[in-house]
Amino acid sequence: MRGFLVRTDLSARKHFLQKQLPAIVKIQSHWRGYRQRSDYQKRLYHLRDNTDAVIKIQSWVRMWQARKRYRARLRHFKSNIAAVVKIQAFVRANKARGDYRLLVHAKNPPLSVVRKFAHLLEHSDHDFREEWELMRMREEVVQHIRSSRHLEQGLNVMDIKIGLLVKNRITLQEVVSHCKKLTKKNKGQLSDLMAIDKQKGLKALSREKREKLEAYQHLFYLLQTEPVYLAKLIFQMPQNRSTKFMDSVIFSLYNYAANQREGYLLLRLFTTALREEIKSKVDQVREIVTGNPTVTKLVVSFYRHVRGQNALREILGPVVREVLQDKSLGIRTDPIDVYKSWVNQMETQTGQR
Repeated sequence: MRGFLVRTDLSARKHFLQKQLPAIVKIQSHWRGYRQRSDYQKRLYHLRDNTDAVIKIQSWVRMWQARKRYRARLRHFKSNIAAVVKIQAFVRANKARGDYRLLVHAKNPPLSVVRKFAHLLEHSDHDFREEWELMRMREEVVQHIRSSRHLEQGLNVMDIKIGLLVKNRITLQEVVSHCKKLTKKNKGQLSDLMAIDKQKGLKALSREKREKLEAYQHLFYLLQTEPVYLAKLIFQMPQNRSTKFMDSVIFSLYNYAANQREGYLLLRLFTTALREEIKSKVDQVREIVTGNPTVTKLVVSFYRHVRGQNALREILGPVVREVLQDKSLGIRTDPIDVYKSWVNQMETQTGQR
């Protein structure tokens, strides 16, 4: 009875599997694909985790294979050395015969072929004449090159002299009269300075460097006469570097206001910069006093130098002395002192307390 039941279940199971065979095949294929992908991903992760070792193993394998092929090839050549020599000799002889045949029968043989058999060619009078003509033309080319160099140097000197003549602000008579006033000692010093100028002056510059120098001159002139560029540049600098930037660049550009022109241009720069700062940063009037304006710091920093102090002394000195000498003028700003002075003045005028 039990055997019958088992056989019945087995037959039913077998019938079910045969009936669902396409689905079973699909499930098995999906399962095998999943297993293969899982194994592939594990292998890939393992290789990624050990990339350095994989690269080293691959390099060793490739090196071993290349060395194996090279040694096998070398053993083959050594075992057939006689045949190798014979083949090389045959190839070289065949190539030499072909080149010689090309040299003899070709109308215009290539240069590589002619070069190989140049030692076999005979020298004729025509060859000597051509070689002599070539040497003569080479000498002429060298002479023309030297002449061109001399002309170029003369042209550079002429450009310098023309530039100096155009930029000159005094006449030749003034130069002569000034030279007559020099003593012998001064003339010796002047000759030394002229010798230094010849070595390091404008004449030592090439045309490109002179053009660059003139471009810098135009740039500095534009920056001096148009203060809006530097005024905008000041506010692009960080606050902690603006004073250093002014000392190293702008004050040097204006020569620290050494003369009236440069002092006037520097004051124009301060005025333009102050206007830019008020326009961009100041919203209320009290911010000029309570704030920390950059231009004010720059002006104070400049006039702390010796030249700035001299300029302030010349400009404000008479006014300050006039104020100090005026005994009737009270310059106290303390409110208590001002009030006491006012009370005393009123008591003096009215005679009442």
